[in-house]
Amino acid sequence: MHKEEIVLLHMTLFHIKRLFENAGIANGHFKSYDELGVQPVHIHRSKTDHKKAIILLCKGISEVFRERSPDELIENENLRVIIESIVPELCEP
Repeated sequence: MHKEEIVLLHMTLFHIKRLFENAGIANGHFKSYDELGVQPVHIHRSKTDHKKAIILLCKGISEVFRERSPDELIENENLRVIIESIVPELCEP
């Protein structure tokens, strides 16, 4: 992958992290990522740094899914509102 593609993937995963945090779901799952100190806007950082960040974001996201089922996540009112605005058919009864 080119660096631009890696940064775009980093940005996408970062937004998922933010969704979980804003919904009050993330509970220390992204501590390692935060400690790394590399964010998608840090385009001057190396491709390797962004890859490390991606791995840590994936780890945090997988921890959230390991602790909660998709149905349980959709039941979170804050997250549900966001999901409904993106993909309404996922939240239909």
